[in-house]
Amino acid sequence: MMYKTILWDFDGTLAYTGKDVWNSLQYAAKKCGGELPETFSSEDSNLGKSVKEVFDQIVPPPESEKYEEFESLVRVHYRMFNGYQHTEFYPGIRELLLKTREKGILHYIVTMKPKEALERILLKKNWEKLFDGWISPNSFPGREKSKSEMISYVMKCSGMKKSQYVYVGDTWSDIKAAHENKIHCIGVTYGDGDTKKLCAYTPEHCAHNVSEILNILRKGV
Repeated sequence: MMYKTILWDFDGTLAYTGKDVWNSLQYAAKKCGGELPETFSSEDSNLGKSVKEVFDQIVPPPESEKYEEFESLVRVHYRMFNGYQHTEFYPGIRELLLKTREKGILHYIVTMKPKEALERILLKKNWEKLFDGWISPNSFPGREKSKSEMISYVMKCSGMKKSQYVYVGDTWSDIKAAHENKIHCIGVTYGDGDTKKLCAYTPEHCAHNVSEILNILRKGV
């Protein structure tokens, strides 16, 4: 395998998290006196919308002044009270991690998911031992970092050649962040991202399932 370090997006790439995210959004909506329509909350692609766009879908519409309360309720519930009962690895992910770790491949999670939520999930699911590290925007003192900055940070810490890294993600922004750091990217089409936009950013590889990711890793470029 030419890639020695695999950097992973989390939501929509390593794990399906949609139902638990919706649970926190629906909880906050009810606290604000409404609910999210099933036609909206049943589409995981809507998870890519901003919190404000989700807030605007609440029925009956709350007063605009309640937006900050809604945002806070979502954040606190998902990070501290959500049980993550429905968050699971995509089929084949655990096996891929174990097989590649046997060959000395390193695995880091580089995600926009808040540190508190990510670490609670890893501990609850007993997944932390499968990774060599993880990083979130709020893992640093001061301002939060972008995904591109987080990738750069991991690369500086691990010190390998750029050709030995690959980032795996399900959105166009994942491809963009990888290319800003001049490393390869595997775009996965089974997650929550917009496949058309993802492909438009020309990842070096596309994978429709986890078996295809493993095949790409075995062959390199």
